[in-house]
Amino acid sequence: MLIATDVTARYSPDAPRALDGVSLSVRPGEVVSLIGANGSGKSTLGALLVGMRLADTGRIEVDGCDPARDAASRREVRRRVGFVRQHPFDQLVSTVVYDEVAFGPRNLGARGDELRSRVTDALARVGLEGYERRDTTALSGGEQQLLAFAGVLAMQPSYLVLDEASSMLDSSARPRHRALVRALADDGLGIVQITHDPLEVLASDRAVVLEAGRIRFDGSPLELVLSERSLWDATVVASPCVDALRAVCALGYQACAPVDLDGVMSWLEDALRGSCVDAQAGATVLARMRAALLGDGRAPRPQGASAIDLLSVCYSYDRDQRALDGVSVNVHAGEVLLIAGASGSGKSTLSCVAAGLIAPDAGSVEVGGARVRTGDVGVAFQRPEDQLFCESVADELAFAPRNLGCDEGEVDARVRRAADLVGLPSELMDRYPFDLSGGQARRVAVASVLSLGARIYMLDEPTAGLDAAGRSAMHELARTLAGEGLAVAVISHDIEEWLAVADRVALMSAGRVVWGGSPGALVDDPGAFARARMEEPQAVALVRRLAGELEGGAR
Repeated sequence: MLIATDVTARYSPDAPRALDGVSLSVRPGEVVSLIGANGSGKSTLGALLVGMRLADTGRIEVDGCDPARDAASRREVRRRVGFVRQHPFDQLVSTVVYDEVAFGPRNLGARGDELRSRVTDALARVGLEGYERRDTTALSGGEQQLLAFAGVLAMQPSYLVLDEASSMLDSSARPRHRALVRALADDGLGIVQITHDPLEVLASDRAVVLEAGRIRFDGSPLELVLSERSLWDATVVASPCVDALRAVCALGYQACAPVDLDGVMSWLEDALRGSCVDAQAGATVLARMRAALLGDGRAPRPQGASAIDLLSVCYSYDRDQRALDGVSVNVHAGEVLLIAGASGSGKSTLSCVAAGLIAPDAGSVEVGGARVRTGDVGVAFQRPEDQLFCESVADELAFAPRNLGCDEGEVDARVRRAADLVGLPSELMDRYPFDLSGGQARRVAVASVLSLGARIYMLDEPTAGLDAAGRSAMHELARTLAGEGLAVAVISHDIEEWLAVADRVALMSAGRVVWGGSPGALVDDPGAFARARMEEPQAVALVRRLAGELEGGAR
């Protein structure tokens, strides 16, 4: 078993305890979701479980092996417990995919056919077949996340600690990720997944809530979602699927862990057909799901003229494949545009070209009828650490206005406003940015761009790794900026949570915009995601499935 017994940890003698008497056990074949607010101690506990750092007090055991005993024991723990980090680029060591996956097993002594078999099998399990000769640095964030997972699987660990291991995956890859986690558990691996994803929590055997370094809840995900509703809602990201689960359970469905949402919908369909549940009750469930997915009666925002126009833009990183292939898209003042697509579809490249950070090979980018200039568009990158470099959070937020020549009064006002917009607490302002949790660093990165005072913002995966409160703050931020007449483009794999915020959606595939329209039109269009070579997000699929059942019953 993987066991933590009364462990404590702090990052400096005068800092509060990051972990304060935490005890946890994970059996082989069990999936445990570790959830909680950013800064609650989840990643710290993960680092202890894999032997990356030692507890100040208490004990960690991996099948009886204590990493605090000696260096050999620490190496054994690290061999037995695989670790996939929140930011995959931090654990990539090679520039070629095959070498990256082979690195771990090669260091464990694997050679020849065994090594090739491990690499091939690991890449196949994560869906990266045929990527062996690809450049790791040219992969998208989601592809790098899958690659990091493959590298760990090739080492054949007994346990896994997954720290937000699906945060950069698109809607097509996430169901495969959940299925892979369950398949690995069925093969006997014990798995701890640090996550904010409600579907991952529902698909696990146990949910453990950390709060301020202590365990607040340890039990069934169903008990948490149904009986500890306020704790779930405060801890886990909102989801139409959870609304549906609660509504269907209220109609008589007897759920069991792990939750199968397709099974939940099948029960409701059978109950409607057998008249055990009347059509009005089914329509109420559908209305609740649509309201959660698309927003409940939000008035349309008045929009101004186009703030930025990309006209037939092309860009290639090499001669073999275009990252952008004739993209034409615009964002209006007062509008939130959601840009989505599979990993590698060109979304992040689009944001860099739009901001003038990359010159297009063909086409143009115009702001107010003139060619875009650096500073016209504020960009928050997919990896927040790419844009953090100052000694304190306050200096990060102050850098842009100071660089613009603002006086200190204006600098202070911009810093306070940016921090408030992203929900950044004052006690973090003096912290070193690289000592922050992943979610906290993301808020700092976004705030450091907001203090620029631009009229156009491109936010690349702004909610990845954030807790429920942080995500709500980002949603409110987008609404606030648009309400002030600014143009906002959000690039996100978390399509379900942004549909209620966005005014318009653009789906990308292979460097092109292949679908555009309102969030409601997207949900109602059965072919939209297929055109983008994506699976429908599960909430969208369930809404369409229930709507079809009710329409069929009416006929």
